[in-house]
Order: sequence, then C-alpha cells, then structure tokens
Amino acid sequence: MTINLEVAKKVLSIVDKGLTSGLGVPQPGRMCVEAAVNYAFDRPHGDNPPCVTPALRLLKISLNDQPWSSYIARAKGLRRLALAQLGSTGVLDQFNFAHRISESVIRKQVPIALRAAASLLSGKSRTDLIAAAFLCEEKGTQDAVCHAMAVVYTTTDDARATSYVATAAQAAACAAANVANRAAAEAAILSINGVSAARTAAHAAAASAYAVGISLETSSSAAHTTDKVLGDFAEDVVKILIAMNAPGCQWLTLTEEPKS
Repeated sequence: MTINLEVAKKVLSIVDKGLTSGLGVPQPGRMCVEAAVNYAFDRPHGDNPPCVTPALRLLKISLNDQPWSSYIARAKGLRRLALAQLGSTGVLDQFNFAHRISESVIRKQVPIALRAAASLLSGKSRTDLIAAAFLCEEKGTQDAVCHAMAVVYTTTDDARATSYVATAAQAAACAAANVANRAAAEAAILSINGVSAARTAAHAAAASAYAVGISLETSSSAAHTTDKVLGDFAEDVVKILIAMNAPGCQWLTLTEEPKS
C-alpha cells in the first residue's frame, strides 16, 4: 500500500465527513475510521487496513466505538490519529508502543476518573481519591493504579461512579500487566500483549469519560466532556507516535490550521 500526500489527503477528507460506531457501510460519513482508510486505498470494505499495525488498529477500533456525542465529534477527535497510524505496520515496535500507552493511561486517564469520583464525595474519601490520582500521575506504574483501585473500592459509595472509576483503573492495570514481563516472554507473546494493552487502554479512557459524565449535572455537559476526554486520549496517542517516529506523522501538517 503506497502512502503519499494524495492518499493522506483522501483519508482525511473521508474521515471529516463523519465516522460511525461499528464498521458501517462503504460510504463516506457512514463507516468507522479503519474502514475509511480501506476506502481511501480502494480496498474492499472492512476494518483491517494492512498499513496499520495490529496494536494500533485495535486501539483505534476500540476508541472509535466509544459513545462520542455525534458522527462529526468522533471524526474531529480521531482525524489526526487516522493519519498518524498510516504506514505503522512493520515499523512500529508494538511492545514499546503498548508500554508507552499503558503509562500514559495511568498518568492521565485514571486520575481523571479518580477526581471525578472525588467530586461526588467529601472528607477522607475525597482526600484519599485525590491522593491516589496524584500517585498515578507521579508514578505511572501498575502498582500505583492497583493502589488506586483498592482506594476506589474502600472509599466510594456512589455505585455508578465506583463502577466506572474501577473500570478505568482495572483496564489500566490490565494494560500495564500485559507489558510487565518483557524479558521472560517470547517475541510472539510480546506482540499479543502489546495488542491487548493498547485495546484495554482505550477502554480505560472511555471509562474515565463516563465517570466524569456522572459527576456533571447536565447531559449536554456530560456529552461535551466525553468528547474531550476521548479526544485528549487520541491526541496523547498521536504524541506517542510522533515520539516513536511513526511514518504517518509526516502528514499531520494536513490537520493544522493555516497561518494567517
């Protein structure tokens, strides 16, 4: 699959027409982000473009299928990542990618969920959750997020907030665990673990968005915040790909506003 400026522009133009949850149909504005890439390359309808490495592809699918407020909001949140992923197959170190994603989720998404739960509480429960959020930000480790999960179960009495915050923490812990023992694993297992870590990272970001939505008073505010949390996570992934010199990042200039 030859990736050039023309193809990158085509991908972006298709994505900008809107993205659906789920595979959709082969028509701009009515398919998911990975199907949009296949469409741009004139490939059969599907969500498995060969130019996107498995860990990144599954992360994108999981993130695409979260409850963004609209087709256009989903497209706006994923347009830069849609370009950055191009050409990652055979180039991106999936284990390294998964490790970076796991740490980012623990440092950023899990604290969002913890603080959302804390906003519903007072006294020691509130203080303990905020302290757990700071620990995750500082350490970015599996131990930190496991501690946070224990704090959630012992301090939060709001059932809905507990569920979503715990989901975020558990997903982050799972992502971290999948990349914890590189030296002992064979290369094939590393690849599988990298894929699993990336996929669970997207679920952690979504759970954090839900937790924040629960803490807000209006559904419109919750929808806006969900889009922001998911969009911020997508941009965090883009930053990781830039740091790893992923080839698709060369086309990110297409998403930048022209200078006046």
